[in-house]
Order: sequence, then structure tokens, then C-alpha cells
Amino acid sequence: MATTSKIALFSTEWMNLWKESINNSEAYKTSGKNWDEPLVLKFKEGLDLEHSQVEGFWLNLQKGSCKEIRYATNEDVSKTKVILSASTEVWESLIKEKKDPLFLLMQGLLKLEKGSLLKLTSERASAKALLEAASEAGEMVQHAKTEEIMSESTDVASPVKQMVSKRTSLATTRRGLDMDSFPMQLFQRSKQLGVWDPAIISFEADAQQWATFTDLEKRVLLHLTSMFIAGEEAVTLDLLPLIQTVASEGRIEEEIYLTSFLWEEAKHTEFFALFLDKVVQADPMIESFHGPAYKRLFYDQLHEALERLKYDQSPESQLIASVTYNMIVEGTLAETGYEAYYNMLTDNDMLPGLREGIGLLKRDESRHIAYGLYFIKRLLNEHPHLIKTLEAETGKLIEMALEVVNEIFEPYDVMPFGLEKEWYLNYATTQFSKRMKKLLSSD
Repeated sequence: MATTSKIALFSTEWMNLWKESINNSEAYKTSGKNWDEPLVLKFKEGLDLEHSQVEGFWLNLQKGSCKEIRYATNEDVSKTKVILSASTEVWESLIKEKKDPLFLLMQGLLKLEKGSLLKLTSERASAKALLEAASEAGEMVQHAKTEEIMSESTDVASPVKQMVSKRTSLATTRRGLDMDSFPMQLFQRSKQLGVWDPAIISFEADAQQWATFTDLEKRVLLHLTSMFIAGEEAVTLDLLPLIQTVASEGRIEEEIYLTSFLWEEAKHTEFFALFLDKVVQADPMIESFHGPAYKRLFYDQLHEALERLKYDQSPESQLIASVTYNMIVEGTLAETGYEAYYNMLTDNDMLPGLREGIGLLKRDESRHIAYGLYFIKRLLNEHPHLIKTLEAETGKLIEMALEVVNEIFEPYDVMPFGLEKEWYLNYATTQFSKRMKKLLSSD
């Protein structure tokens, strides 16, 4: 039997108020104007409401308005083309705490049972507006009001200059290196697998093949390469504050690994520069491919998150830096992009030099992402309250990342070489969900 709070929140009275709130929402009128089909929001385990089993809610949404909201029937579930499902607790969290639905979808707590992920992500603004209206309806039901769980602000703290501390001892002469630690294991792998030289990769066959491509094919390849090389340069430039922060805490094993991490990022930048020089042989001014979403994430957000560590080395700042760098820039955008690029080159048997380098680069990146997960997990174990910061930052940044994906495909009616936007979204979602589960697990 549901609690009084749940009955109030999911009652018929609340549904009527929700419909009214949707139709009064200017945000939904604007953002939902392209949505013109019913939607089922389903309870994964069902909901026992006043001795009746409720499947979920059926919403008849038509171009920025809501015609009807009622409890969903089995027939609705079988016929409706778009179904989102979650546990009762997750639906409560979305409504009461105004959680980001996109974040929970990427995390795997909210599941798209039927429908297109591509369409759903393009309608994220209308989804937010719907849930804002649901929250307003809940507040109108007086006996269903609950405490605000997310009351603590995650705003950036005011800069606090760190005092220079005196060094009193060194780890290697006090305790020795922990060779079994995860960072040192990664360092061993870097020495074994990361020592490859971009300068000795042959691009002769690539140059010959490049001349056979159509203008559209060249443009798409140059577009993607411009994003990869700029991303590698950005992470090379921005990693130093994190290394300095780890060093200031005396975490010598982590700093040792990060020296190889930085070297590998620099090597990746060199690799793409060599490809552009030896194969494309075009004007290096390819920054025009970087749209507003790309610049917002790579020029602004990444740089600001890492630069903040120069004056604020708090655990919160460290978490934000690693989430931005390792979880989103590397673990979502770069990993998805490189996987798609490598598969494209392999499936079409083209550009063997580029393909060889990306295969080696992917192996390096897997270590970088593994360290990022280790780093974030350590921070969460030491400071459990930072889970709120993790959720807030990943929710904000994953939306930015998906905007970058949209920006890649937007200029082209049809992408050559079999590149598909939906594949990008599905792969990114799967990888992000796996990592969030690992971070939030008790292991």
C-alpha cells in the first residue's frame, strides 16, 4: 500500500492539476510544439493506489498543450509508441526534487522502453517543462508537500587562495611507493602499451586515398578531425592544474601515472597534426567547424573547471574537474567519437595510417577514463556529500555533450560512410550508464 505522500502525489486530483499546470506553462508551449503523440510514464513495479494497481500515466500531448492525463491501461501500454519507465522512487525524485530526466536516462534509472532515443534527446527541453509542471501541481496539493531534499547549493565556492605549505618529508623515503595501487598499475600499462610514436606511422596510403574522396566526404572527415585535434589540445593544456593538485596532497603514485597521462594527450595532439599535414594538406584554419555547443564545452567549461583548481583545491572542485574532463569530455564524447570513427575506417577499409593511430589512441584513452573513475570514486568515498555535486554536474554536462553530438550531424542531410546519430546517442548512453552505476555502487 502506498504512503499518504504517494497517494497525494499520484492522485487524480494531482493529475488534473498537472494538466492545468502544463497548459499554463509558457516553457512547454514553446518547447513542446513539435511533440504531437501520446506518452506513457510507467511505474516499473506498478503502483498500489487505493487498492487499485496503476501502470502509470497516459498523457495526450499535442503541439505544446496537454489534452488529457489519466492512469494508463494495459491497452495504452501496448499501443503507445513512446514509453518511459522508472521505479516509484525515481518518479518521485524527478517530480519533487526537480531532477534532470536526461541525467537519469543516461544513468539508466529512467528507461526508454519504446520510442526513439534520438527524438527523445531532441525534446529534452519539453521533458523538463513537463516535470516542472508536475512539480508545481504537487505543490498545489497541500497535504502532499514534502521536504526539499536538494536544498544545499552546488554553486561554485568563492575563490580561496591556498597558502604555500612546507614540505616535511617525501613518500619514497618515508613509506616507499605502493606498487600495487591502481594508479601504479595504470602506469605500468602506460609504459607497456602507451609507447608508440605518431611520427613513424605511414600516411602515404591515406594521402592517395584522400584524393579519391568526394567533397562531402572530405568535409565530414575534416569536420570530425577538427574536433578531435582541438579536443586533444584542450585536454593537454588543461590537465596541469589537476596534476599540481594531486601533487600538493602528496599522492605520488597518482602523480606518477598522470605524468604519462599528460604525455599521451600531447602525443594524440601530434598525431592528428601529422595527419592534417601529410594527408589533408589544407589550410589549418579549421576552427570554423567548432559550433557554439562545442566551444561552450571545450573552450569554456573544461578550461574553467580545471583552472579553478589553481585557487580552489577543495574536494568539490576536484570532483567537478574530473567529471568534466574524464567523465564527459573523454568518457562520453571522445570515447564515443573514436569508437565510431575507428569502426567507420575499419568497415570502409580506408585511411590505414589514421586507423592505426586511432586504435592506439583508444587504448590510451581507456586508461585515462579508468583513472578518472578511480579518482571520482575516491573522492566520493572520502566525502559522501559530494554525490549531490556529482549528480548536478553530470546532469548539466551530459546535456552539453548531447548538444555537441547534435551539432555534428546538423549540417548534413545524410552522413557518408554509414555514420548514424542514433548510434552515437545509444553508445554514449550505454557507456555513461555503466560508469555511473560503478561510481554509485557500494563496492
